[in-house]
Amino acid sequence: MNLARQLAERVTTTCYEDLTPEAVYWCRIALLDTLGVMLAGSVEEAPGIVEDVLELKSGDGPCLVFGSDRRVRPLDAALVNGTAAHALDFDNTARNLGGHVSAVMVPALIAAGEAFGASGRDLIVAHAAGYEVGARIGRCVNPRHSEKGWHPTATLGVFAVTAACARLLKLTAAETETALALATSLSAGTKANFGTMTKPLHAGQCARGGLLAVLLVRKGFTANSSAFEHKQGFFNVFAGPGHY
Repeated sequence: MNLARQLAERVTTTCYEDLTPEAVYWCRIALLDTLGVMLAGSVEEAPGIVEDVLELKSGDGPCLVFGSDRRVRPLDAALVNGTAAHALDFDNTARNLGGHVSAVMVPALIAAGEAFGASGRDLIVAHAAGYEVGARIGRCVNPRHSEKGWHPTATLGVFAVTAACARLLKLTAAETETALALATSLSAGTKANFGTMTKPLHAGQCARGGLLAVLLVRKGFTANSSAFEHKQGFFNVFAGPGHY
């Protein structure tokens, strides 16, 4: 059984009752913390430029652009809000992932939740599932992955976002497997751009990419289920043979 399938089966079978009180508590803290940094970052220049370039019109969709009263389409909201969430760099981190994790998941989850309907419990379960997937893959490739110059917040965070959104939108194990495989082609972000607006854009692109993978697969999009282990797959390309 390939890795994408193993992860997918864990994601799709995780339910609220499986979570310990401690896990629920910290998921709530992560969600609230991310909302705070997203609101604070919403007035920064980077998300404003992203929104201007997208030429978003209020009323185009059901999803809130945080810090405003504008509502846009889900993928646009994930991109703008994800950029805002990482703009100040005060968002939480995950040691195993090697980067920031909630700033990429929460904007995508809120956008998906607003567009398709979700409860608070749904968000918590999805956040927990996504966190686990991001951390597991992070443990596979770090520290080599990060030392090579990849920005794990984005390059690994996209798998956390994909898993979280797949759980939120109740994809099947087969669909989640495909979405994770697809996400290997949406993984991007180099550390060379730290210190510029591009760093928070990594988070926005990651939030959008993970949600995009899930929405595409819901419509029947395909990907190679062995995209992690393939000789030209994620592990060999992003870490290198013998380093995962």
